[in-house]
Amino acid sequence: MDIEVNMLLPRFSFAMKKTLIGLLMSFFLLLQGCSVLQETLDVRKPEASVVGVSIDSVSLDEITLLVDVEVVNGNSFPLTAAGFDLDLIVNESKLASIVQANTRLSIPAKGRNSVQFPVTLAFNEVLASVKGLNAKSEVGYGIEGDISINLPVIGDIKMPVDYTGILPIPKKPEINVKDFNVDSVGLSGMKLSADVTIVNPNAFDLSLKEVSYQIKAQGVAIGQGEIAEMVFPKNEERRLTIPLSIGLSDIGSSLYKMLMSSDPIALDMSMAAELETGIQGWKTTPLEFETQQVINR
Repeated sequence: MDIEVNMLLPRFSFAMKKTLIGLLMSFFLLLQGCSVLQETLDVRKPEASVVGVSIDSVSLDEITLLVDVEVVNGNSFPLTAAGFDLDLIVNESKLASIVQANTRLSIPAKGRNSVQFPVTLAFNEVLASVKGLNAKSEVGYGIEGDISINLPVIGDIKMPVDYTGILPIPKKPEINVKDFNVDSVGLSGMKLSADVTIVNPNAFDLSLKEVSYQIKAQGVAIGQGEIAEMVFPKNEERRLTIPLSIGLSDIGSSLYKMLMSSDPIALDMSMAAELETGIQGWKTTPLEFETQQVINR
């Protein structure tokens, strides 16, 4: 009987060891699973915001903004932004939208990530939505919407975001011929001058480069010239005197008499230039002006 017991004991101890090892492994796996589950269930709500808006490009016709969206993840596991739905609002009117339902943004554990979205706005739409904007050089705007974040167990949640800023509304400079003078008359011709005012209605400085101009009376050119550059501070009016010279052989007797008389004279002035500003992202804009003024002398 003793012999049988001694023969069974080693086999029983080996089976017991295998069982104990299996139980210990299961126990440790259970602990690890509970830890992961605990971390998963302990989900912290991420933070989403529009952290800034910059100008990518701007002209007299439209402006393109870069909307910078950031998501902060305070959890110990990564998250994914599942979609973006934002509106650009001016005077309570939605003028543009950013809808990126399929955009995926990975946010690392205990970290943050950001993405930029371009949005283009036509100034004629802004002018149509805001009464009296023609007299203004800037307008306030807002960005409102939601960012969808995918959370484990919970699923997708929407994070509201908002942002406010100021848009510049660039305008063409105003050009007018104020006076016209016959300075001298000689055998070779006439020396004339035109007094011109140029108004910068903007809240920023601008410059006109590669300026060329021409002045006509009764459809006949009486002077033309070029100016390398003219700089105009914001909200300022400048008066320029443009000298003109014309040979007597280039004009008829009727035009000569008109120029010499004290009667009102209609002048047509055309000007071409390149418009530049100090605004970030400004696109050099070709400008052409045509104006007719009746000068009483």
